[in-house]
Amino acid sequence: MDELSLPPLPGYEREGQRQYQLALRGNSLNPMIDAATPLLGMVMRVSGMNSHAMPEHLFTQVVTDVQAVEQLLQEQGYEPGVIISFRYILCTFIDEAALGNGWSNKNEWIKQSLLVHFHNEAWGGEKVFILLERLMREPKRYQDLLEFLYICFSLGFRGRYKVAVQDQGEFEQIYRRLYHILHKLRGDAPFPLLHQDKKTQGGRYQLIKRLTIRHVLCGGIVVLALFYLFYLLRLDSQTQDILHQLNRLLAR
Repeated sequence: MDELSLPPLPGYEREGQRQYQLALRGNSLNPMIDAATPLLGMVMRVSGMNSHAMPEHLFTQVVTDVQAVEQLLQEQGYEPGVIISFRYILCTFIDEAALGNGWSNKNEWIKQSLLVHFHNEAWGGEKVFILLERLMREPKRYQDLLEFLYICFSLGFRGRYKVAVQDQGEFEQIYRRLYHILHKLRGDAPFPLLHQDKKTQGGRYQLIKRLTIRHVLCGGIVVLALFYLFYLLRLDSQTQDILHQLNRLLAR
C-alpha cells in the first residue's frame, strides 16, 4: 500500500513551538486504522492535558483532519455507507474524550461537537451500539470497520456505558463477543496495530509546548490502566501488543 500522509495542522508552524509527530504506518493490514492513527494518537496525547493547555483552535483542526481521513478512505474504495459509519464512530469517540477531559472549556466543543458538525446529532453513544449489532451480522463485509471500533473500545470509548457503571458487565460481553468475531475472521493473522513507521514522514499532529513530564506520566498511567484491563479480560498477546505500540508512541 502506498504511503499515506496527512498535511501538518494549520497554525502550528511557528518558530519555537515543540512538535510532536505521529506518522501513518503505511503498511497496515487495515487502512481504516492506518488513516485514523493520527487522530487516535491525538486523543491519547491530550487526554492528560488540562483545558488551559489546549490549542485554541483544536476543534477546527480536528474537523479538517476528519475530512482528510474521509477523503483517504474514498480513495481506498470503501462504500459510501461504510465511510459515513466510520466517521460517525470516530466523531462520537473523539467527542466523548473531549467532553470527558474538559477540552470543551477552552475550545469550540463547548458550542458544538463533531457529531453535530458532521451528522447534526447531539449524542451518538447509543447509536454506535445499534450500528455495531448491524455490522456484526455481516462481519466479513465490515471487517475493517469492526476492527476500527474494537480499537476505539480498547482506547476507552464506552458510549452509552460511559456513565452506567452497573452495565459494565454488559459492555464486557459485547467487547468479548466482538473480539471473538474478529479472531475467527483473522485466525492466526496479526491484528492491526496503532504503529509508528520510522521511515514515514507524513501525518504530523502538533501540540503546543506546554506538554510536560507530568502530562507524559499521566499518559503512561492511562496506558497502564488499559493494559491492566486487557489482563483482566485475558486477551491474547496480539491485543496486548496494541498497548505496547501506544506506549511507544506516547513516550516519544
